[in-house]
Amino acid sequence: MSSDPSQEPQNDDVYRYIRSEIQFELSLINARVNWLIASQAFLFTPLIVGLRGNSLEDALFYPVIPLLGIVLCALVTVAILAAVWRSAQWRAKARKGDYSGLDAHDVFSIVLPHTPQIPFMGLIGSLGVPLVLAATWLYLLVWPPAIA
Repeated sequence: MSSDPSQEPQNDDVYRYIRSEIQFELSLINARVNWLIASQAFLFTPLIVGLRGNSLEDALFYPVIPLLGIVLCALVTVAILAAVWRSAQWRAKARKGDYSGLDAHDVFSIVLPHTPQIPFMGLIGSLGVPLVLAATWLYLLVWPPAIA
């Protein structure tokens, strides 16, 4: 065993665990950005296809599609911020310094500070996007736009 507590094998495990949690949060960010890009691409198509004049204001689904795009951006942004926030907590835990392995249970805990907002923020994107899309489809079904 080394006399330097920062070089203990348990410390490597702690840092590997923190690194894996940060990687998990980064993969959530990437997935949520991909949701956003895909949703926006599918919204632009009907907006342009429904164009009946020289301006987007003349499009069949104007202003429904731009409003839907803005709401989806907001929901996914909140979910991305949740992952960024949690990642920052893991990074702060890693910066706290050396962990002396098994004798440092009061120094290192896998449990992060109790932040109930983060899981809620993460769910906003997962639950909010389908709910907003369903509400938009319901709106279009009940009040279809007039076709000139």
